Amino acid sequence: MCTDYRGYLSDGSAVAFKRFKNCSAVGDADFKHEVEVIASVRHVNLVALRGYCTAMTPSDGHQRIIVCDLMKNGSLNDHLFGPKKARLSWPIRRKIALGTARGLAYLHYGAQPAIIHRDIKASNILLDDMFEAKVADFGLAKFTPEGMTHLTTRVAGKMGYVAPEYALYGQLTDRSDVYSFGVTLLELLSGKKALTVSDENHPTVVADWAWSLVKKDKALDVIEAHMPELRPAEFLEKYVLIAVLCSHPELQCRPSMDQVVKMLETDVSVPSIPERPIPLVARIDDIERSIKCNGSDQVSGSGSYRCSRGKKGSTSSGSPIEVSNERRIAYTDTMDI
Repeated sequence: MCTDYRGYLSDGSAVAFKRFKNCSAVGDADFKHEVEVIASVRHVNLVALRGYCTAMTPSDGHQRIIVCDLMKNGSLNDHLFGPKKARLSWPIRRKIALGTARGLAYLHYGAQPAIIHRDIKASNILLDDMFEAKVADFGLAKFTPEGMTHLTTRVAGKMGYVAPEYALYGQLTDRSDVYSFGVTLLELLSGKKALTVSDENHPTVVADWAWSLVKKDKALDVIEAHMPELRPAEFLEKYVLIAVLCSHPELQCRPSMDQVVKMLETDVSVPSIPERPIPLVARIDDIERSIKCNGSDQVSGSGSYRCSRGKKGSTSSGSPIEVSNERRIAYTDTMDI
């Protein structure tokens, strides 16, 4: 169980205490890993660690505490989907998008060794009093050894944000974070959640919905209605195209976070977006049944992943891409969300 507290240091600065009670001492290694990751990076768009400790008390058992700077404006999730959600203006949304992209780019290319976050989502984007984005919660982060292009690891992350190659095969690369960023950017632009399920158990994936509009030359329909202080249409459309490109199901089609930052903050154009595979859909009744059985957010399901021939395109590096002829990959997979 985790409880958050607000506190103040001797210099008067406000901090947040993240307290985990009744922990198993076996998990101390994972806790130490999270602390080491947070402490190893320093960037304006990453949450800064102030301290940590472990303790044992008769009432609460073994517990762990992390102390970080307090973010007065909460998380992006609070503003988009919380009970007191407010309609953020376009300048603030753009600032959040840029800050998040810069923080991720630093993890991938500034940190040594490079760090793959693995759990980028709206609730892990914290906002300070000036709405500067701070990427938080490095509990799932993985260091990437020098010279390695990908890791094969146990799948973890929130459903709707997890890249297909990671969900299906456990293949983790920096492009897995790019996918999650693209989904989060679509949430920021549209005000819609990454994954919603209708009363009839029909899932709607925001990345598929946005792509369907882009294909019809209706990219601006992705933008949330009545957003304050909107900018010219071509500016908004560019952000939508970046989000759709980042959330492409095939990892070789996604740009790097460095390239994303350049596209967001300069006049660098967005590459043509290759045709997407037929959407990957898991049976929602299986997912719900799995959650009830496991008593947690662990998900398992079955389905298929199919690509059909589509448009030729290119990656941001200029490499040509042509969607291959139809292929179907059956899978049964389990992942934590």
